[in-house]
Amino acid sequence: MKWLTVLLCIALAGPVLADPVDPDPDGIGIYFEPGAGNGSWCATAPEGSLVTAYLCLTRASDISGFTAWEAAVETSAPGALVGFNILGGGINTATAPEMVVTLDTPLPFQLSTILAEITVDVVWEWSVGLRVLPAASPQGPVNLPGYATVDDPVNFQPLQYSWGWNQATESPNWCATINDDNCLSQPGVPTEERSWESVKSLYR
Repeated sequence: MKWLTVLLCIALAGPVLADPVDPDPDGIGIYFEPGAGNGSWCATAPEGSLVTAYLCLTRASDISGFTAWEAAVETSAPGALVGFNILGGGINTATAPEMVVTLDTPLPFQLSTILAEITVDVVWEWSVGLRVLPAASPQGPVNLPGYATVDDPVNFQPLQYSWGWNQATESPNWCATINDDNCLSQPGVPTEERSWESVKSLYR
C-alpha cells in the first residue's frame, strides 16, 4: 500500500523534466521539448509537416513570476513560422514573430519557462534554422530580449542568447534547427556532439 501511494504521487506530479542544458542564468533559446534539455535544439521532420518549437526562458534569476517579456524569432526559411501561442494569455502589442508581451496573470517560474509555442512549417527539403532576436521596439533593454517580474515589474532583466552572439555577423547565433544532418553545424552554431563547455569556450 505504501508503494502504491508513492507511485500515485509520482503519477499525479506529472513528468519530471531534465534541467535545461544552458547552465547560465537568464538565458533564452528555442528548443523542441519544454524542458530545454540536452539535444532538444535539434529535430527531424518530413517536408510539409508542422513542428512545435518552444521559446524558453531558462534559469531566471528572479523567480517571483513573469509579468512581461519581449523577444523576436527568425527562421532561415521565409514563411516557415505559421503559428504562435503565447502562454499565460499574454497580450502581444507587437506583431509576431516580434513579441512584446504583457501578462495579466504571471507565468510561474520553472527552470525552463515556456514563453511561447511556435509552429514551424517544414517548407524546405533542406534544413530550417531558428534563432532569437531582440524586439525591434522594446519596453525594456535595447538590443537584448528581456523579462519583467512580480517583484520588479518596471525594470526589465536582460536575457542572454543560449547559443551566444556571432561577432562576424553581429547577430545572435542560430539556436535550433530542423533536418540539419550535422545538427547545427553552420558557422557560429554548435553541433550536437560538442559538449556544452566546449561550445561556451568557442562562442561566448
